[in-house]
Amino acid sequence: MNSKKAWFVLIPLMISAVLINAHCRTSSDSLTREELILQLLYKQCIQYHYAPIKVDDEFSRKAFEEFLNNMDAGKRFLTKKDISQIEKYKNLQDDYFKEGNTEFYQVFSTLYLNAIDKTEKYYKEILSTNLLQAKDETLIVDSEKRDWTANDKELYDSWRKNIQYDFNNRYYDIMEDLEKDKKSKPNDSISMDIKNDILESYDNYFERLKKAKPVDRFDAYVNSLLHLFDPHTEYFSPSDKENFNISLSGKLEGIGARLQSEKEYTKVSSIVPGGPAWKQKELEANDIIMAVKQENEEFVDINGMSIDDVVKQVRGKKGTKVTLKVKKSNNTIKEITITRDEVILDEGLARSAIIQTDSTGEKIGYLYLPKFYAQLESPNGISCAKDVARELRKLSNEGVKSLIFDIRNNGGGSLQEVVEMAGLFFKNGTVVQVKDRENVKPYFDPDEGISFDGPVVLMVNNNSASASEILAACLQDYKRAVVVGGNRTFGKGTVQRFVNLDRIPGYEQFKPLGELKITIQKYYRVSGGSVQLKGVEPDIQIPDIYRYLDNGEKEYQHALKYDVITPNATAQIDKPILNIAEIINKSTDRVKSDSTFDLINLQAQTFKKLKDDINFPLQYQKFKLKLDARKEESKKFDQIGKNEIPHFIAYNLDADKNYINMDTSRIGRNEEFLKNIKKDHLILESINVLRDIKN
Repeated sequence: MNSKKAWFVLIPLMISAVLINAHCRTSSDSLTREELILQLLYKQCIQYHYAPIKVDDEFSRKAFEEFLNNMDAGKRFLTKKDISQIEKYKNLQDDYFKEGNTEFYQVFSTLYLNAIDKTEKYYKEILSTNLLQAKDETLIVDSEKRDWTANDKELYDSWRKNIQYDFNNRYYDIMEDLEKDKKSKPNDSISMDIKNDILESYDNYFERLKKAKPVDRFDAYVNSLLHLFDPHTEYFSPSDKENFNISLSGKLEGIGARLQSEKEYTKVSSIVPGGPAWKQKELEANDIIMAVKQENEEFVDINGMSIDDVVKQVRGKKGTKVTLKVKKSNNTIKEITITRDEVILDEGLARSAIIQTDSTGEKIGYLYLPKFYAQLESPNGISCAKDVARELRKLSNEGVKSLIFDIRNNGGGSLQEVVEMAGLFFKNGTVVQVKDRENVKPYFDPDEGISFDGPVVLMVNNNSASASEILAACLQDYKRAVVVGGNRTFGKGTVQRFVNLDRIPGYEQFKPLGELKITIQKYYRVSGGSVQLKGVEPDIQIPDIYRYLDNGEKEYQHALKYDVITPNATAQIDKPILNIAEIINKSTDRVKSDSTFDLINLQAQTFKKLKDDINFPLQYQKFKLKLDARKEESKKFDQIGKNEIPHFIAYNLDADKNYINMDTSRIGRNEEFLKNIKKDHLILESINVLRDIKN
């Protein structure tokens, strides 16, 4: 996946070594490693990218701005006056990319390091003042909404405001804890402790900045160029690629989350199904990690820390606890404590249960698939398509006639697996169309067998991406399933491959060179439309917390566009769902009269309001009033999904009971699985939809 969402691993891209070498300098003696990498990446993108863009002065200006934003996302170091010193390079990035010229990168590095030296004294001076007596002013907390400061005087003022905001947050948390414990402490003492903590955090932060390797800045420069092609095309240095390949669910004990660098921040890109974070349920994809605390220690500010060092902070031995201070999507700050554990592999696999809601005895199947997993290198390796087929057989053998298929938060995976899986629900036909620069290739259901022919509700949400969107689009286009969920799925309609730069002959003194992940195809529905940007819109849209947010692929700059190709719908469906309009109307009426969905809708509106509210007062009493009001407003949503729904039964298949009862830990995980089903109002509404289909 992109640092952000799932991508497909297909056949390795062949490199034309002769063609590449013909465009590179003939003498490796006059070439640096960085210059070679730039040249190679430019040629690869122009030759193989699905939609190569024109590398001209407009490209150059965008790359210049993107690099500045990547290197100084918080606008902490550079001013407009600083940037004016490198303005002459603004229209040269295209030429430098083609030539492999690193002059701008080197000049910028000097400017950037000087800016770090300049600002290092700011925080020490600011922390020597009385932060309990803040001015009556505000701070825009979203740095993307702030302009660069004009000069050093304005930059100093920006530092002062940001430190005051940090101080206020810490002071607020401590005062809350003291109030809960009914303890008191002199304000001056609290203030001094907080300032010492902030001082230590910034001391460590600047030490990390000064120790950062030039290669880290070079990688940021290279990706500023590549991301203009699309957000999923990027360069991986050898160490980055190694981290990308590490499966937190298979090799290490930790929290079970995949992390990525995004500008100067560390972001949660995904939660590993079955892992500690997944079970704890508070940490989410897109959370920004601000600080990490080990048991009985203080928080360590990780801003500006390399991803390798952040991972070392987060990982740890089974049974130990780590607390993450995170910034949520709605700009609230939250502390989340997670007990480290090994990730249980079988919780990341397909699993099923039987649901009943009344005394009729009707058995409804529930099938959960957290990701489209496969072991492509092993013919006998795990396969989610085979696992889903097995679960469908077991459900049918136990009298299940209708199915809820849950792919919420499923970020995708293998293309071949989703093609085989979609075919489990109809005899044969096209599942998806994949287009490269010139040709469209349909992917067909490989056999005529049907594993399940009853009514199907497919549950999705905004985090259902890539392969999940192929499955949803296919079953929706053929009217084989009713898709139920939020306003749309993620909207990633592109395919990437890794290109190993070390396969190029020669230049042995520079290897390893790293790899390029490049977008080489787009995929399309059988009806002809792309899911790119648009996603799959559920037939029945039910409120969820992301309802009013622009989440997904369209959040990313330079994403490829939505388009349409010729339809290729070839499947013959024995029992298409034809009464969809009637089903939608009935569901809409039920949702409108359900107080839980009213509350979820209100929560989504509040989430949007909090995300858009980026102005914070810095005078403490006003700051406190704002945070108190936010917390009070959020309290009304605390009970959503906490209680089991009355008269709602979920239990295991007979075929699974021996496996579940083999050990106590498996029994406990299974109880949690069933309990979560019985708390889920979207599953309950999906049952009602299934009944409407049959009526």
